[in-house]
Amino acid sequence: MTMRLLSVLLFAGSVTLLAFSHRSGAAHDPSRLGAWTETQLRALTLEQQIGQLFAVRARGVFQSVDDPEYRELVRLVEEFQVGGIIFFRGDPYSQAVLANDLQRRSRLPLLIAQDTEWGVAMRVRRTTSFPRAMAIGATGNPDYAYAVGYVTAREARALGVHQLYAPVADVNNNPFNPIINVRAFGEDPLFVATMVRAFVRGVQDAGAVATAKHFPGHGDTSIDSHSDLPILRFDRRRLDTLELVPFRAAIKAGVRSIMTGHLALPYLDPTPDLPASLSRRITHDLLRNELGFNGLVVTDALEMQGVTKHFGVGEAAVRALEAGADLLLLSEDVEAARAAILQAIAQGRLSRERIEASVRRILLTKEWLGLHRERTVDLNALPYLVGIAPHQALSQTIARASLTLLRNANNLLPLPDIPNAPRRLQVVILSDSDDPATGRFFVQTLREIAPEDHVTARLLDVRSHPEEYQTALRAAAHADVVLVPAYLFVRSGTGRIRLPDRQREFLDALIAQGPPVVLIAFGNPYMIMDLKRPPAVYLAAYGGNTTTQRAVVQALFGQAPFTGRLPITIPGYFQRGDGLQLEQVVPRLAYPEEVGMSTRRLYRIDSLLQAAIAERAFPGAAVAIGRGPAIVWLKGYGHFTYTSDQRVTPESVFDLASLTKVVVTTTAAMQLYEAGQLDLDAPVARYLPAFGQNGKERVTIRQLLSHTAGLAPFYPFHRMGITSPEAVQQAILSDSLIYEPGTQARYSDLGMIVLGWVIERITGQSLDQYAETHIFRPLGMRHTGFRPVGRPDTTIVPTELDTLFRHRLIQGEVHDETAWILGGVAGHAGLFSTAADLARFAYMLVNEGRINGRAFLKPETIRLFTTPVDPERAGTRALGWDTRSPEGYSSAGQFFGPRSFGHTGFTGTSIWIDPDQQLFVILLTNRVYPTRENRKHLAVRAKLADLAYQAIIGPPTLNLDTLLP
Repeated sequence: MTMRLLSVLLFAGSVTLLAFSHRSGAAHDPSRLGAWTETQLRALTLEQQIGQLFAVRARGVFQSVDDPEYRELVRLVEEFQVGGIIFFRGDPYSQAVLANDLQRRSRLPLLIAQDTEWGVAMRVRRTTSFPRAMAIGATGNPDYAYAVGYVTAREARALGVHQLYAPVADVNNNPFNPIINVRAFGEDPLFVATMVRAFVRGVQDAGAVATAKHFPGHGDTSIDSHSDLPILRFDRRRLDTLELVPFRAAIKAGVRSIMTGHLALPYLDPTPDLPASLSRRITHDLLRNELGFNGLVVTDALEMQGVTKHFGVGEAAVRALEAGADLLLLSEDVEAARAAILQAIAQGRLSRERIEASVRRILLTKEWLGLHRERTVDLNALPYLVGIAPHQALSQTIARASLTLLRNANNLLPLPDIPNAPRRLQVVILSDSDDPATGRFFVQTLREIAPEDHVTARLLDVRSHPEEYQTALRAAAHADVVLVPAYLFVRSGTGRIRLPDRQREFLDALIAQGPPVVLIAFGNPYMIMDLKRPPAVYLAAYGGNTTTQRAVVQALFGQAPFTGRLPITIPGYFQRGDGLQLEQVVPRLAYPEEVGMSTRRLYRIDSLLQAAIAERAFPGAAVAIGRGPAIVWLKGYGHFTYTSDQRVTPESVFDLASLTKVVVTTTAAMQLYEAGQLDLDAPVARYLPAFGQNGKERVTIRQLLSHTAGLAPFYPFHRMGITSPEAVQQAILSDSLIYEPGTQARYSDLGMIVLGWVIERITGQSLDQYAETHIFRPLGMRHTGFRPVGRPDTTIVPTELDTLFRHRLIQGEVHDETAWILGGVAGHAGLFSTAADLARFAYMLVNEGRINGRAFLKPETIRLFTTPVDPERAGTRALGWDTRSPEGYSSAGQFFGPRSFGHTGFTGTSIWIDPDQQLFVILLTNRVYPTRENRKHLAVRAKLADLAYQAIIGPPTLNLDTLLP
């Protein structure tokens, strides 16, 4: 068993990726390797041995038995007896099914390979797509490289792939390199070496073969070897200090395969037009003899122009073997190549021993992989191994950590939170392709944060006409901010990775026009070099997969930090290591695994809520669960009523009932306390003189907040003939105590109503006005507020069918009768909100009072108001908040910690926060529909809290151990 401890940085804190063991059953004790290999080698004819040297192309898509492509592939496996398959585009099941089919048809197990530089998703849909290598480099953390290698290998093995054509070990020190670019980890050879070594170990610890490429180094060329032969005029001294450094590291790390590149190095081998892949001096003398590599040497594709421009099919194959290669990739004609090899043996150019040496390495590799024991994969295991939430969480975490903010004029980022500062955002998507879907996910994700009418978008690509550029320019002139996501990617065979002239001219004009431009390099980070002047904001994202696009949108609005550092130099603009650092300021939606929770365990919440609705505990519910910087569960369940077709969503507005006490009244008291305007130990009568009668003269603010003021719990004013706000106020202010203040706690609506009036007297504002200005707007709670009575609203989740007082369905008006009499605004009830809005409120409390980059409340204030005031006499009561009961039933369930605090509401609402776990759980229901007699929701509250807590699998950070099934 090999064990590895990974430590990574996530947002502002330290993240530990826990130790885990290599669980692949494929590899075994190297000292026992070879017996199967030698047996098989002796049994092969010369032609069969030569067949093992070839790896041919396959697509992992469905093909009928009559498909010519499939028939040819079967022929090559059964008759030609190729040694390997290289899968290109496909989907998971089709590829795995085809891999199994071919393995069963093959005399010897096939060595199946695939390009997986940024995950299996590079070739296979619906698998995990990781950020590009340069993005991993921008995190500065080799443990991420290890983790990506490990997870990619796990998914690859599940799909029947054994050999990964990754990592890229090239050092991209040429800004105009058209084919490597973001495929490399960076420009510093020692740094690249560190990343390569980590990636290799990750792949091979997971039981697959890593392939370092493209030897001896493809990073410093402006020619794409897919279309021509690059000539690198570097001497040995230069190679030793730059290009060869990562390959030496890979070899030291035990890499089992190296791919040679189609690169001519005349100082090493002066033979004209001879690529390294066909050069004995480079492959055999340098790689094998001097660097000591004894593993599998794989050629780059022999169909590439870097070879075919100067050599025929047969000669290329023979020369590759003469050079020291073992596997011949993608020969254009395997029969012609085999015939040339047989002829070279007959002529003495190649010996049988030379062929056997390569076949032995190939068979040893298959034996190391365990293919002699089991060559097929379990199709039933795919959904549990490929594209799963923990893998997606790793990708999302790396994407966030990689974002490199290089310019931020006038501190434009983070953009103000949309609820607080609406802005007109113009999105101009630049693409060097003709794919109409380019940028669509970016805009879709943007509109999940910004209201749709705030965002307009247009795509400019290779199909766009000049007038479309002018139209975009005119539209952008009226925007507050112009976002330009630029998708400029490495594309094999194009020979270029630069902005098209028309797009460059457009960008120059756009930047000069006026409104600030945010230029996002979803691809080539060097693109800024083509511009006459820099944009207001320049952000390097290095790639355009969905996790990267989501990370960018979150970071633009402060939902994620900027922590990346540039792993390259951008001449004339930025140095390696540059990168502005910005903190996260508001919560983001995230995979549970990003913050140490389990998606699979949280799925039990679905069953809980669906069963509760079926048992008529409530018609509908909304749940928000968060931890640390993230909201990990935000879902709606059921409908507005048992017969309604209006579904509940996280944005559905609920009557919060007594959650008003903590969200508004207590929070306002905390703010006024911090401002020195509210003395907790002052008598209430100091602020509200009319309260100081009938024995209440010495009742304090602290006692109101802790429900120890001696006041009655409530009065049914609506049944007492007291139906005006003035009458209610008079009744409460003139009421007498029912017990000695401070001697016990009795939950009281009246105390919080009084505190609401105190707040109004201090601030000179009505409670709803104060809350809107000082709480909801700063927190970005755009769907939260008090509602006037007498104005039903069918867009709001209904509460009770009132047959006694108001004689109608209560929908959009406060359910609590006293709050209704008071006009819908009271300190104890009347607030309406959504699960999404309350998640922002809870995030602020979990984040020690910080939100939007500033202190909304002080940490010490939160601790003061959430600590029990007097456990012996007041029980669990804190200031405004309740705390978890140490015994018996608690709506916080069994597992929330001793410092937990929360509150519930009569309509079926609750919020609980465990500061030690940085966990919050919010449940909104309308359990009072159709009547208040229902109490089935009580068990659901506690069970929900338990399920949320039981989903915790580690600290609020990414835990690599969860990546293993």
